[in-house]
Amino acid sequence: MGAALTPNEIEVLALLRGANGPMTAYQLLGRMQRKGGAVAPPTVYRALKGLEEAGVVQRIETLRAWAVVTSPVPGVVAICDDCGSVRSVEAPSLFESLHQRLAAEGFAEARQTIEVHGRCGDCTGGQA
Repeated sequence: MGAALTPNEIEVLALLRGANGPMTAYQLLGRMQRKGGAVAPPTVYRALKGLEEAGVVQRIETLRAWAVVTSPVPGVVAICDDCGSVRSVEAPSLFESLHQRLAAEGFAEARQTIEVHGRCGDCTGGQA
């Protein structure tokens, strides 16, 4: 992280770190308001944008929610449809291959997100 986090970013990050899974902006807003603040949706979205730019949270597109980044290495976001857990599975060669293929097509990607839904090892009893 480069610049210091704002108080709102610190609060949002603490809420995400304490959560059992990803949280939507409105879930975050509700928790912040319960703590006694007159917080509006733009406050939460600004904090999320700052945290995302700092590389400490990521948007889970298919859930329309955010989660703490678990790995700095490009990875596939694995989402358990049973328990709601989210984790990043490192896959740098997959992303490099994808980048090369897209570049060969003349496509310059702005960002890459690959999300896979399924069941985690805990929910399957360790059976893949």
